[in-house]
Amino acid sequence: MTAAPLPPKPQEPLLTPSLTGRRIVALWFPHWAAETSRADYDATQPFALIDMHKNAQRLVGLNEAAGIAGLYPAMTLPDARALVPDVQTAMADPQDAAARLQKCAYWLQRYTPWIGEDTMPQTADGLNDYGLLLDISGCAHLFGGERALLEDIATRLAAYRDDRAVTMRAAIAGSIGAAWGLARFAATDLSIVPEGQDAEAVLPLPPAALRLNPQHIDLCQRLGLDTIAELARFPRADLTRRFGPEPVLRLEQALGQAGESLNPYLPPPQFLARKNLPQGVTQIEALTALIGELCEMLVAQLQAEGQGAQRLDVALTRSDNLVLALAVPLAHPSADAAHMLRLFEERLTRLSGGFDAGFGIEGLQLVASKTTAMTMPQENIGLSNRLGGRLRKSTPIAALGGLYDRLVSRLGAHVVVRPVPHASYIPERAVRFVSVLQAQDTASDELVNPLVDAAARPLFMLCAPEPIEVIAEIPEGAPCRFRWRRVLHEVTTAYGPERISPEWWGGLMGESHTGAQNHNRKTRDYYRVEDMQGHRFWLYRDGLYERETGNPRWFMHGVFP
Repeated sequence: MTAAPLPPKPQEPLLTPSLTGRRIVALWFPHWAAETSRADYDATQPFALIDMHKNAQRLVGLNEAAGIAGLYPAMTLPDARALVPDVQTAMADPQDAAARLQKCAYWLQRYTPWIGEDTMPQTADGLNDYGLLLDISGCAHLFGGERALLEDIATRLAAYRDDRAVTMRAAIAGSIGAAWGLARFAATDLSIVPEGQDAEAVLPLPPAALRLNPQHIDLCQRLGLDTIAELARFPRADLTRRFGPEPVLRLEQALGQAGESLNPYLPPPQFLARKNLPQGVTQIEALTALIGELCEMLVAQLQAEGQGAQRLDVALTRSDNLVLALAVPLAHPSADAAHMLRLFEERLTRLSGGFDAGFGIEGLQLVASKTTAMTMPQENIGLSNRLGGRLRKSTPIAALGGLYDRLVSRLGAHVVVRPVPHASYIPERAVRFVSVLQAQDTASDELVNPLVDAAARPLFMLCAPEPIEVIAEIPEGAPCRFRWRRVLHEVTTAYGPERISPEWWGGLMGESHTGAQNHNRKTRDYYRVEDMQGHRFWLYRDGLYERETGNPRWFMHGVFP
């Protein structure tokens, strides 16, 4: 009995995918399990991996010679020996093959940092299918282009071992669905689709290229739908009513009309503490105590490697397998369990009103996702350091980092800031404020002007330059008298000028040339002056006389101690 065909209806226009610039590489290894097997066999002769499947010994992995000889996956071992009596066999190890595929994914990070696992890990026969996905957006030019990148991967995999190579089929397209289908069903081993032409390349492929399940593929065969173009000819509502929502979603993903994310391979964390509970826990106090035990276990690992945690991630697994995650960044590397526990206590206390533990937390996992090397301070061998039972005191830097962490935990990361150097000759722009959680990384990357003497800058600088009234002997000379905040100062000594030109790229960055920012577009002449009372000031004239302005203005910018 066959299913009734779909009624013909006018074709919906296929939307051309937008030019997002995303480029996806799909790698398919049709003989991965056999070609990377640890078994010693002759690669020029048929070889098959066998395993128990559907109450019979069946072939679950073949090399290229076995496929040429007529063997195929899911074939029973007696039938295979009847067709090829001298076929070489070995027991399959799917976990070992999956581990080697993951190792290959880490190796492929030399081409792009974004390597994902295949979205269809099994074939229609229920056997494992091995493939990888790479997001090479903006990376191909580093290897001479997309085709050169694929050829380099193929060449390196061909040299896997002296006596065997890894067979690979690859495709590059603008979507995961299009690249996946072309890698398995295209006429060539290496396929590259120009940007924006995914639909034209995918429509001639069979419906199995849409990553459909076996039931949907069988239904397409019974309806006589041999290509994706024939399936896409019908309205989406009719396809959803007959097939369900999944085939329509896969079709739109392949045509670039629906987005799809790539699940990356992430390396296992180096510093990890885990605890499984025989009974669920719902009380905040009990969870805090358990997290404290995990902190002690994690700190022992960190201290053994001389590392300090800069970010902590805790995952709480409920009895219904729902995972609750909580991240705690640190301003300074820490290997102090008490400090870590205090931060988690404050965060859990704030979440106590909206914390939903369900029927209980049954698993806890604490990970130091970001670490850095730290040097333990030298301890004092005197008896004074042992007062109160304390054998070690926190260094000032560690104590300040702990204070930052507690303030951030209570006030937020965007509220607690600190100044860091910034590459700018304009004094008020030479320092910018960033979060204390980012200040350590930012300060090491910023450029500092080596031509400026620190002694020539005041310790107290005004937030914004304040206008002053100045009397000078000559228009471009040092001031001899000025009024600031309604107080008249007689200048006895003046040093300068120190000329600072405007940043020519300021206009290119969209900076306004009028209003409050107009003084940043003129040359400044800075003077260090001292009045009759011994007070020292840092002021400047804004604009060159008769070259940039006819009436230059004066501003007070800082005060020396």
